[in-house]
Amino acid sequence: MNKKGLFLFPSIIAVCLSACASRIYEPKDYVLKMLYRDDFRILQLTDTHVGDKDNMKLHYDFMDLTINDAHPDLIVITGDVFTFASKGTAKEFFNWLESHNIPWTLTWGNHDEQCFFSIDWLTGYLNGLNAKREKDGSSYCYFKDLQDDRIQGNSNFIIDLIKPDNTIFEQLVIMDSNRYNYKGYFGYDYFHQDQIDWYNTAVDSAIPSLMFYHIPLPEVRDAWAASKEDPSLILNPVGEGQQNEEPCNPEYNSGFYEVIKNKGSTHGMYFGHDHINNYIINYKGIHFGYGIKATDRVYADGSMLGGRVIKIAPDHSLSYEDFYHTYAEVK
Repeated sequence: MNKKGLFLFPSIIAVCLSACASRIYEPKDYVLKMLYRDDFRILQLTDTHVGDKDNMKLHYDFMDLTINDAHPDLIVITGDVFTFASKGTAKEFFNWLESHNIPWTLTWGNHDEQCFFSIDWLTGYLNGLNAKREKDGSSYCYFKDLQDDRIQGNSNFIIDLIKPDNTIFEQLVIMDSNRYNYKGYFGYDYFHQDQIDWYNTAVDSAIPSLMFYHIPLPEVRDAWAASKEDPSLILNPVGEGQQNEEPCNPEYNSGFYEVIKNKGSTHGMYFGHDHINNYIINYKGIHFGYGIKATDRVYADGSMLGGRVIKIAPDHSLSYEDFYHTYAEVK
C-alpha cells in the first residue's frame, strides 16, 4: 500500500464507524406520554444560566417563588440551563427540580455546552432519570435524547398529553435549536433540515401541538413588526409585552416556520435566549412567546424575572399568567 493509501485508510474507517454508530428510528421512538388534566398548566422557565460560582440556594429560593405561585402540571425550561457548571452543580440542579414532585422537562440553549461536561454526559444523565420514572416512578423527569440517531441536536422529542380515554389531547414538541454556526457565517445556529424533516414526520397534523425551544426563529422580527401595526396581537396578560433588545435569531432562515405553518398543528411556540424581551404575539395564528427570565444570571432586568404559565383549556385555547419577583424577596 502506498503512503497516500495509508493516510486515507484511517479516515475511511472513521467515516464507516460514524455511519455505523448512527441509527434511523421510528417517530414513535421519540414519544413520551403524560396524563392530561383539564386546564393543563405549563410553567415556562428560561435562561437560568446557573454555574459553579453561583449562590445556588439563593437562585433556588428565588425560582421557588414562581413555582409556588404557578401550581404547574409541568415545568419546561427552554434552554441555557447551565453556564460554567460542573457535573456536581448539574446534578444538584436536577435534584432541586425533583424535590418539587412536579413533572419537568427541558431543552438546551447555546450556552449549555460551555460547561465542565459534555452535552452527551448531560443528556445521558437525564435519559437515566427518565428511565427511573418509566420503571418505578422514582423520578419526575420527562426527557429523551436518542444519542445514536441521525438527527441534529440533543433534545428532539415529543410529550403526548393523554386523556383518560387514552387518546392524545395535545403534543408538546421539545426541540434543540442548537448552539453556534460556523458554516458561511459565525453566529447562532438554526434548525437543520433533518430536524425539520423529523418534525414533519413525528408531529401529527391532526393533533394540536405546542413547541418549546431556545433560539427564536427569524420570523420573531416579523411578529414584532406586525404587533406595532396592530397592538391587539400582543397577548401578554398584564400590559404590553416588551422588546428591550434586538432579537438574536439565526442569520440563516432554514424555512422551518413555513413548514410549521403549512403543517397546521402547532399553535404556540415558546423560547428564550433574549433575556429582556417578554412578549407573546399572535402571529398568523401561531402564538410566539418569549419566556420570562428565571434568574438574574449573566444579564437581566431585575423587574422582569420570574416565569410564565401557559394554560391549555379543554377546547385547546391558550391563556397566560405571568409571574414576576425580585431577589429582594429572598435576600
